[in-house]
Amino acid sequence: MERVESNTPKVVLYTFAASPYGLKVQAFLAYKRIPYETVYVSPFNMSETLPVGNTVPVLTIDGESKNDSQAIAHWLDERFPKRPLYPEDAPSCVSELDDWVHHCMIPANFRFARPSLSLALPVQLLNAWRLGSVMYRTVPNKTIGAWRFAWPLFLSWTPFVRREAENAPGRSLLDTARHVGSRINKELKEGPFMCGRSELSVADLSAYALITFGYEAGLTGGDGLLRKRRIQEWALRVKAKLDPSLPLVPDKIRVRSLGD
Repeated sequence: MERVESNTPKVVLYTFAASPYGLKVQAFLAYKRIPYETVYVSPFNMSETLPVGNTVPVLTIDGESKNDSQAIAHWLDERFPKRPLYPEDAPSCVSELDDWVHHCMIPANFRFARPSLSLALPVQLLNAWRLGSVMYRTVPNKTIGAWRFAWPLFLSWTPFVRREAENAPGRSLLDTARHVGSRINKELKEGPFMCGRSELSVADLSAYALITFGYEAGLTGGDGLLRKRRIQEWALRVKAKLDPSLPLVPDKIRVRSLGD
């Protein structure tokens, strides 16, 4: 498989294993086939670990660092023009869809993950504990172990998670799920990839990263979107374009693999 040249700069990604923004960047790197080192950060000492800012993801290339997944996508195209995330011939809907993922689909994921008083509470608690296990297995600083089984409380209390969950579309979890599923299904009607394109773009990778993590990490309901045939076939086409040696979900937390 084609890889970047042997003189590729040193690339380091600082992230959480379950960060939706970090997962997007991982998908970008896998598509561009750029080898990188992953540093899993503890949410309790981010400022001490991150080379810049106080939120993940942060990408460092030969000592230069940037944060924000959308800014990183443009930066990667500047540094590594092959296999562009934003092709020159891409229609405006590519950027619009990436914005939708950023402002609607990611908040939807936070709404699904954050325990709330609803009929879905048992599933949300189960998934929150699963995410706690994911953090425990990937963060080197095991002081997070004290929070492993209290992760539902962490997700409920953290202001950022609460704010993002409140920004999700729809009044209920069911409304949110319907909105996300119908939008992705609609965007795949005209072609094998988003926006009716014959090749994938940042829009495909951003959505794929979120869907894949939920499924492969074994979250209850994580296969929901993949039950739709059109979305499942699209996801497999995206996966075929990625470097298999750069998985989004590491072996230590993967429960199942897409396509198995």
